[in-house]
Amino acid sequence: MVSEKQSHGAPIPVSLSDIADRCGGELIGESAHVVTRVASIGNATKDSLTFLASPKHIVTAGDTLAGVVLLKPEHQALVSGNKILVDDPYLAYAMVSNLFVHTSADLPQGIHNTACINQSVVLGKSARIGAGVVIENGCVIGEGVMIGHGSVVEAHCHIGDLTHVESSVTLCANSRIGMRCVISPGVVIGSSGFGYAPEGKKWRKIHQLGAVVIGDDVDIGANTTIDRGAIDNTVIGDRVKLDNQIQIAHNVQVGDDTIMAGCVAIAGSAVIGKRCQLGGRASVLGHLTIADDVVLNANAFVSQSIKQAGIYSSMIPVQPIRQWRKTVAHLNRLEKLAASIKKTGK
Repeated sequence: MVSEKQSHGAPIPVSLSDIADRCGGELIGESAHVVTRVASIGNATKDSLTFLASPKHIVTAGDTLAGVVLLKPEHQALVSGNKILVDDPYLAYAMVSNLFVHTSADLPQGIHNTACINQSVVLGKSARIGAGVVIENGCVIGEGVMIGHGSVVEAHCHIGDLTHVESSVTLCANSRIGMRCVISPGVVIGSSGFGYAPEGKKWRKIHQLGAVVIGDDVDIGANTTIDRGAIDNTVIGDRVKLDNQIQIAHNVQVGDDTIMAGCVAIAGSAVIGKRCQLGGRASVLGHLTIADDVVLNANAFVSQSIKQAGIYSSMIPVQPIRQWRKTVAHLNRLEKLAASIKKTGK
């Protein structure tokens, strides 16, 4: 949740009728009432929107001072003030949260006078370009694109309409970004992949000659890196959501609507299916294929292709050190125990 102290810029007034229209909910209360921020249900005040998504917050809901609460119809009696009835309060909150985002205040209209833009660039008239931005030759920048301070867009990149490239982002040459994407600070797209051929006791660099192609409505978290392909392109599908500090290596393909949590690592030429969910620090070895609708829990290590949808886990949850040592010792004895059972036939 974003508190008033955490918000950026002046408060944004939003009427309850606009909120109900956006999420398709049934408003019970004052349609003209205005809220200017979102808050947790326990900290909400008259100018706040909040939501009741979990039964464990039901007790708090009865005491909330919120200007409006998003909640399920069966919980409406818990709130005496303004409320909007929806089937899924958390999803409804996601649908209305952008009403409180400062977009026009992020960058002023036009091009900052310190930006360096090659004369060959095709630049949408409504694009906003921040201080110190560099855009090299042959680039195409769509309408409504925002490129934040200090970002670099190398030669022959393409950025689709309404995409936001935040500060200190690097788009390496030939990268293609779809429409309505959000690329967070520090992201590097199209960096050279990790490719080397053995030459005796030395390593010979393999130059990465592909590019990165990113679909529409993709979100990429801070300091995530996506390497360009070695020969073919690295491809990120539509509506993919990537958290912070993720590594995606060369030639990886990620299917539509897949989501990855922080510190996931995908090695070269792996193929990740559609609608997959990868928990934090999950890792996938190179040249493997993950089927559609696979869930990898946090810390999962994938060393073989996964051919069927489902939930997969690995690693040992944290234990006291003495118990952990015993567990590892038992694991190390499993092969010997299996051989003994096979020999005895029991």
